[in-house]
Amino acid sequence: MTEQIYSRIDLAKEQLEVALSLFFDHASYASSITLAGAAEEIFGKALIHQGKEAVLDWKLKEMNVVHSLLHRKDIIRKEFFAEENKIRNMLKHFDSNDDDSFTADLEEAACWILVRACENASKLDIELDRFQDLDDWFYANIVGV
Repeated sequence: MTEQIYSRIDLAKEQLEVALSLFFDHASYASSITLAGAAEEIFGKALIHQGKEAVLDWKLKEMNVVHSLLHRKDIIRKEFFAEENKIRNMLKHFDSNDDDSFTADLEEAACWILVRACENASKLDIELDRFQDLDDWFYANIVGV
């Protein structure tokens, strides 16, 4: 074995493509979530390094418009990100005070984290082999077209 130099973006793209395959093959929604979550985070950081907005930052900004009008205070960024990544973090972490099990819709969680990761990839002009499959699936299963 030898050490090599790796591109974080290339590896994140690989992770996202595997996550998409796992999702569409119904092989493992949990693995799809963790792989897509890793890719989304790397792509998001790359966008920030380029002075662009990552999808979670955009979503926070958009939701905060309504929230601040209704509640007269801003959404707390840390709490928002924790809620958006709740299922992903449950799959990654298991602290001593956590229950052995949790209730979730892993297919739905995988869908939304894949959407976020693909959007960040798109903003970086990264082409994904199965992006159209996700787009078609989303319209058929979420939008209802």
